Amino acid sequence: MKLPLHLIQSKEWTFVGPMGPEMPETLLAHSVLAVDGGADFCQKMDVWVGDRDSVNKSLDCPHIYEFPPKKSHSDLALALKLIAHHSQVTIHLWGFLGGRKDHELLNFGEILSFLSNKQQSEALFYHSDGSIGMKCLSQGNWDLDYQGIFSLVSPKDVRISLTGLCQYNISESTILPAFSSLGLSNVGEGQFHLQNLGPIIIYFIGDHL
Repeated sequence: MKLPLHLIQSKEWTFVGPMGPEMPETLLAHSVLAVDGGADFCQKMDVWVGDRDSVNKSLDCPHIYEFPPKKSHSDLALALKLIAHHSQVTIHLWGFLGGRKDHELLNFGEILSFLSNKQQSEALFYHSDGSIGMKCLSQGNWDLDYQGIFSLVSPKDVRISLTGLCQYNISESTILPAFSSLGLSNVGEGQFHLQNLGPIIIYFIGDHL
C-alpha cells in the first residue's frame, strides 16, 4: 500500500471522518484523505481508505484503498500507515469527534501511537463548528497562543515544561504521569511555550485563537 509520488511528498493532510458535517473549504488547502464514511462529507478527496461500512455515496476518488470489514486494524490506523514515512507531518482531523466514545478514544490512541516516533508533528481534532477541540503533539517545542481553559494529558509518563502566559507554569522540567490530573484545568492568557519529550494531548475548553 503506497501513495503516488506527489502525495508521498505531502506533509500536511486533512483526514475526513464519518461524523461530518460537510468539511469547510479551508481544509481543502491540504491533501485530503477520506476515511470510509468521511467521503460523504468532502467536496473532493485525493485518497479514500476504508471497508465501505459507513460510506453512502459512490466514490469519486483517484486513489482508493479498500479493505475487508473483518480486519485487525481500524480504517484510521490503515490511513495513518500511508503517511508513516514522514518524520514531521501535520494532520487536520475533521469528522472524528462526537460519535461512539470507544471509537473516539481509540482514534486518539492510534494518533498518539503514530506520533510517538515523530518530531514536531501534530494532529488537530476539529469540532463541527470549525474550532479546534484538541491537539495531539509529538515530542517537540511548541509556541501556543490561547485564552481560556486547557488541560494537558499524557498517555504515558512524559517530561514537560510549560512557561509563558498561562496561570500555572511548570518552569522546571517535570514528569507528567500518564493520565494524571497534574495537567488539569490550566488557563491560557496569551502566548506560552510547551516543551515535551513524548506525545501529549492538549484539550481546549473554549475558543481557540
